[in-house]
Amino acid sequence: MEREVKIWEQHEIVSHKKYVKMKIAICDKNYINLKTIKNIIYRYAERKKMEIVVECYYSGDELLMCDTKYHLIFLGELLADSSGLDTAINLREYNSFSSIVFISKSTELVFKSLKVNPYSFLTTPVDEISVSSLLDEFFEKFGCNYPLWIKSRNDTVCLNTNEIFFLEANNKHCFIHLNNQTLSCNHTMAKVYSVLPKNYFLKINRAFIVNINYVFKYNNDTLQLKNGTKLHISRNYLNSFKEDYRRLISPYVP
Repeated sequence: MEREVKIWEQHEIVSHKKYVKMKIAICDKNYINLKTIKNIIYRYAERKKMEIVVECYYSGDELLMCDTKYHLIFLGELLADSSGLDTAINLREYNSFSSIVFISKSTELVFKSLKVNPYSFLTTPVDEISVSSLLDEFFEKFGCNYPLWIKSRNDTVCLNTNEIFFLEANNKHCFIHLNNQTLSCNHTMAKVYSVLPKNYFLKINRAFIVNINYVFKYNNDTLQLKNGTKLHISRNYLNSFKEDYRRLISPYVP
């Protein structure tokens, strides 16, 4: 059964947009590592048409004093004033949100760092393929998932954006389709789309916007989602959909 719901007013929606702009920090004593990783990330963002902000630090103390909660932090083994591991331990005392990637010459740091629950590791010298692959994995896991609150009369429906399979326009309203439930929203599809991660939601015609993580297959006129739902792909959107889908997913084609 459909529920009559509405998204919070625009000033309340805006608070969720901060999750769309990904914030990444790089903290390393080695200038070459800093510059290399930063440039790779920005090239990655340009290819994927993503909005990523990268900030660099030489000092662990500078990173710890910063109020910004980064989604991803690259930490060098040696910093200007401390070790990367010591900085990570101090960071975890008040910040369990950020994912940490250690940069090291060897794998010895792997076992020592388990106490801070790192996301991953990079061995030096870093290269385009290893950093890009790490970012692909990270954004596949975290990039499409952040809270979206929807007001339902006196209730608030709490969703995660990765629960949304597709949006369907309905004049000045829209439907939000989940796996096994449909929410009737009193805002336009464009307004809902404005708070979703653009690198995971693509328009296939004037009436439908799909979450590319749930695409099962498609041809020149039909797209099928992983729950079996079939949607029409407009000829006007077909080429742009195929180009953006391949670029964003970066599939392996045998």
